[in-house]
Amino acid sequence: MGVRRTAVVKLAVSDEQRDALHRTAQQYLYCANRTADYCWSDTSYAECKTNKREVRDALYAELREETDLQAQLVQAAIKRAVEAVKACVERWKKGQRVSQPTFTAETMDYD
Repeated sequence: MGVRRTAVVKLAVSDEQRDALHRTAQQYLYCANRTADYCWSDTSYAECKTNKREVRDALYAELREETDLQAQLVQAAIKRAVEAVKACVERWKKGQRVSQPTFTAETMDYD
């Protein structure tokens, strides 16, 4: 089993680079939230979409057209949202209260 580590680093960037980074983060959040909207069903957990491939096939091209993000970031945003919906579905199946995932923090997954 592999180990995953998260490194929190402070970036030293120019004002222009900072603005570009914020624009990228906002577009990433847009993709993740749009994916969560697509996947979620308020009616039943059985109606939630949790298959990453199917969701990616349905949304990827549109999200690439609607944003300036590179392919890897669009796919990472889709993956993050689908995983969040899956986690909610698992809790919902156990009778716990859940709501549609919403992404607000300016964080991105880079490979």
